[in-house]
Amino acid sequence: MPNVHPLLVHFPLTLLVGAVVADLLHVAWPSRSQVREAATWLYCIGALAAMAAYFSGLEAAGSVSLPAGSRTAVSEHFFWAERTTWFYAFLASFRMCMSYIWRSTRRSVAVCSSLAGLTGAVLLLVTAERGGQLVFEHGVGVRPVAASEPGWTIEQMGDTPRPAP
Repeated sequence: MPNVHPLLVHFPLTLLVGAVVADLLHVAWPSRSQVREAATWLYCIGALAAMAAYFSGLEAAGSVSLPAGSRTAVSEHFFWAERTTWFYAFLASFRMCMSYIWRSTRRSVAVCSSLAGLTGAVLLLVTAERGGQLVFEHGVGVRPVAASEPGWTIEQMGDTPRPAP
């Protein structure tokens, strides 16, 4: 099976950051229940996407060759990804209960939920940063270019004819 982790990781980032933004908007405008509902569903879909990214990352870690010296970085990324994924799974479950079972409209609950979302955003940022280090600093999952292949520069792009619009 091909490594789909690089394809999946961007979905939870986008969905969960969108959920946090919607949560903050709900705190600012508590009369807009649609914003609260949107945040709840973004947290739920984002948590599911995070689980897909997490488990595809576990699969990917076993299928790619790791460059020397990258084992610690992989472990750190795994550590943060695991905690971030389960944090958002819990937060999404809490939001579903808050929205559809308890039906809480108290401002204090909304503020606490937003603070939890911001905490999760920090976890998400650290996880993404560690994943970026794996790719851009350690070259994990990147096909190396053979030294015998000729390189090119962006200036050479001007010499190449471009297709007509």
